[in-house]
Order: sequence, then structure tokens, then C-alpha cells
Amino acid sequence: MTALVIVIITFVLIAVLVILYYYASRMKRGLEEPPRAPTAQPPLNVPLSEAGSASLAHLSAEPILIKQGEDGIRVQLDNRPLVPLVMLTDTAAASALREIVAVASRHYGAQWTALVTSADEPSVKVQRLA
Repeated sequence: MTALVIVIITFVLIAVLVILYYYASRMKRGLEEPPRAPTAQPPLNVPLSEAGSASLAHLSAEPILIKQGEDGIRVQLDNRPLVPLVMLTDTAAASALREIVAVASRHYGAQWTALVTSADEPSVKVQRLA
């Protein structure tokens, strides 16, 4: 009788160890996998007024990087560092960028990074990077 109890306890312990090993190895694989990159989304086409489009073209000939995060909205023009949007002195360009951020936030959520390029008509294309 006691031999049977010892055999049953041994099998139960082995089963518990196998189950724990399975879940531990599964968790380890999950931690070692690189995080998935966000899926590529088609660029947004954001309509702007003629003045807004012209002010953005005057602000930078290259695409503009916009980053919205917990610390607010920051922009990067040309090869300069990221600066808060409130630092821009051109009010028309800052207003156009705020319009772009409002539309992008509706599509991308609270935190995102995007590249803004001019389109042919008075609008811009916003491509999410992260």
C-alpha cells in the first residue's frame, strides 16, 4: 500500500515538473523573441489650406519628422534636433502642423512618430514610422 502511494506521488511530481518546464520554456521563448514592428499602414492624405501648404514648404524643403509622445509634440526640420512644436516662430506653419497632428492622432492614437511630405495638391502625406 505504501509503495503504491509512493509511486503515485512520484508520477504526480514528475507530471508537475513536466508542466512547469513546458510553461517556463514557453515564457522564455516569448521573452527572447524580438518585439514585432508595427504593420505598415498606407500614408494619410491630410488636406491643408493654400497658406498652410505654402508655410510648410517655406519652413522646410525636406520631409518633416513629427513625434507625439507623453512629453508633447516635437518636430525635426532638416538636420536639426527635435524641438517642441511651441518653439516654432512661424505661426502659420505651427498652425498647419497642429492640423496635421490632430488628424494623425485620430488615426494613430496618443503616441506615434511620422514623416510629413508635401503632396501635389494643397495637402500633405503623413507616413507613420513608429
